[in-house]
Amino acid sequence: MRFFFHIADKYGVCPDGIGQDCADQDAAIRHARHLAAELARAGEFFRGSVVLVARQPDPTSAS
Repeated sequence: MRFFFHIADKYGVCPDGIGQDCADQDAAIRHARHLAAELARAGEFFRGSVVLVARQPDPTSAS
């Protein structure tokens, strides 16, 4: 499954236009936690950021 990891802060959302393949939702959540930890270590400017996870819709499912 393909997931997208958008970064949001008080200035808006920085969309992830590439995404990453993850085995399942749990793997995507682990990756998001890793990204959030990296942002926290990057300095004050990024400490208020949030990682939003979105799954790419399955084109074979009926909506």
